[in-house]
Amino acid sequence: MFTGLVEGKGIVRSVEDTDGGKILQVEFDWIDNDLKLGDSISISGACQTVTKLTANRNKFEFYSSYKTLELTNLGLLKIGDPVNLERSVTPTTRLGGHYVQGHVDGTGKVTFVETRDNGKVWIYYIEYPEEMDSFIVTRGSIAVDGISLTVVSLPSKNHFELVLIPETIQKTTASTWVVGSVVNLEIDLVARYLEKMVRKS
Repeated sequence: MFTGLVEGKGIVRSVEDTDGGKILQVEFDWIDNDLKLGDSISISGACQTVTKLTANRNKFEFYSSYKTLELTNLGLLKIGDPVNLERSVTPTTRLGGHYVQGHVDGTGKVTFVETRDNGKVWIYYIEYPEEMDSFIVTRGSIAVDGISLTVVSLPSKNHFELVLIPETIQKTTASTWVVGSVVNLEIDLVARYLEKMVRKS
């Protein structure tokens, strides 16, 4: 379980194709580095497992299966690409974002980017799959590449608007999004259950 409050950015250092997926290595820099083998970690919103750590513990590997590659943008990652990183929550973690499982529902596409206030505020329109429509509402929560964000508006069919503040831009990979960028989407866990209950009633 995660909060969607990204801890920092990592850089992809290697990508290896396997028969059933890919092995990727990410370099990162955390002051309080407690990462260990078997830990769950959110890679741009996709929950993955640490399978290998380098001796100096500043690089780790994870394996993405073919199914993960189908549902997420991890299969598009290349050497040098940045990724958002968040370690799983502990019982004492402040839940400042929203409940994020790291189980990506699908991908969206950036269709509009604009900066305001001398580049301090960034506005994005994200196109999402039709099957997510009943889960996305104005002022609702959504995880985009693992970032807990609020839907500002629904400007057109199958599109939602995001307004990002400087802290989010600085700490995450959102500043690299351009028109055409593919992003991971995870709908709000509560919305998913509510929709099912309403459908059954």
